[in-house]
Amino acid sequence: MRNRIYMAEPEEFLCRPTAEDEAFRKTHTRSGCSYLNLCERFRLRERNYVTQYAHIYFTRLEKMRPYLENAAAREWAQSVAGNEVCVKNVKKRLLEAEVGERCCIIGTLFKKMELKPSILKEISTSHHLLSQPPRAKLTSSSDQLVVEDSSQRFPLSGNIPSPHLVTGVLVALLGTAMRGGVFEVEDYTFAGLPSREESVETEEQEEEERYVLLVSGLGMGSSWCDQLSLEMFVDYVTGQLGGVSDQRFCSSLVRVIVAGNSITPETSKNAERQEKKPHARFQTRNYSADTVEAVKEMDNFLAQLTSCVPVDLMPGANDPANYQLPQQPLHLCMFPRARATGRLSSLTNPYHTVIGGTVFMGCSGQNVDDIYKFSSLTDRLEILENTLQWRHMLPTSPDTLNCYPYQDQDPFIMNTCPHVYFCGNQPSFQSGRITGCDGQSVLTICVPSFDLTHSAVLVRLRGGESEVQEIEFGTSLSHAPNPHLEAVLKMQKEGEEKGEGDGGQESRIEGEMTLLHLMDDDDDD
Repeated sequence: MRNRIYMAEPEEFLCRPTAEDEAFRKTHTRSGCSYLNLCERFRLRERNYVTQYAHIYFTRLEKMRPYLENAAAREWAQSVAGNEVCVKNVKKRLLEAEVGERCCIIGTLFKKMELKPSILKEISTSHHLLSQPPRAKLTSSSDQLVVEDSSQRFPLSGNIPSPHLVTGVLVALLGTAMRGGVFEVEDYTFAGLPSREESVETEEQEEEERYVLLVSGLGMGSSWCDQLSLEMFVDYVTGQLGGVSDQRFCSSLVRVIVAGNSITPETSKNAERQEKKPHARFQTRNYSADTVEAVKEMDNFLAQLTSCVPVDLMPGANDPANYQLPQQPLHLCMFPRARATGRLSSLTNPYHTVIGGTVFMGCSGQNVDDIYKFSSLTDRLEILENTLQWRHMLPTSPDTLNCYPYQDQDPFIMNTCPHVYFCGNQPSFQSGRITGCDGQSVLTICVPSFDLTHSAVLVRLRGGESEVQEIEFGTSLSHAPNPHLEAVLKMQKEGEEKGEGDGGQESRIEGEMTLLHLMDDDDDD
């Protein structure tokens, strides 16, 4: 039996294109906007490691004292009885505070912690002594808060939330110096949100809608990396995903910010582990090749993005960059394909730019993670907002967060107020808005880690009225099980079922500890 082939009529081949066909054929031009890089203050032009870390504390106190004096006058001039004495009687040094005198002192907080890691405890492990078990929280009931400056220190008691505070925070205290060297606190205040530059406020905003996409924790080279989610992310940014309305929307995306941890920590940890083992050099090449392959994957990923949109690349704790903060930009020689497009900007961590009149400021997440460990706070968005109130991006540096030993400056002090303030590589997405005493509004964002949540954050540029939305790129078709994420979600669910009491908090902390143990197990494998 022969198969018959039917030919279509000639007029069917010459039909007029429909309106839907014309819409698909229409090209969309990507929007542009002004851009200003303000990360220069974080660049290290000269490195000098001879100076001591005490200089950065003295400089921080000197630079922050005027802000704290203004905050004390604003806070206590109207609410405290006898305010003329309290506000004007601000001691320049703690040594000037006399016993029994009601006054205002300004200093740096120091938190004595029993569980705080120390070099002596690390040495004890080398002598086969009992080492401290890994903990998600290093706080205890025996922690004590102290205020100090270059002349003296006072242990604190009274009305001050010691568990919520960390070492390095600048504070103004109203109270009385008691016998025995203790300062009894009546009230306290921080520097508060910084003022906003007029040049940024008065910049004319265009009527065209423009967006910035924030993503962090891509985890290139990890065993659970979902390539399909990464491809969906690239297709979305480049306008190859969705219909005509989606393409029109993506054309208003003006910049992508990659907030650190683009390379998985597995490759670097494996390399360090192999260095300790007595292997021949030729047997260790495969482990170094893992990192090289991860960097190549990142280069290909960035090349696809920068083919149509500018990208700002920040280093993170797991990336091949310097360990001390501020982390310097990743060298562009690692990304030859993306560099050739001319749209890749490698910037510092912390990050500070102005995009279309909207000030962006943020970190790759080390500041929030460190404060989370050394305080009783469990809400990471609250921690991020506290750094705004403290007017310092990295208050725990250099005590528990390593940083460069600055001598006559502290670039982490926030002298200007941003419109968008973010931290990357967080367990989940969170956003909020905080308003200062002068009416300045800041949008705060916890950017989720992409390798855990497969999501990014879209920010609409509207200055102080910027809007935020989470976008998920996850799929159940090719998603490999991630034991880290499953452990965290399980513990968070148990915490929600138990409520906001002690049981719920213990479950959340247990989830963080399970996450640490699972990461160690993956490294051993």
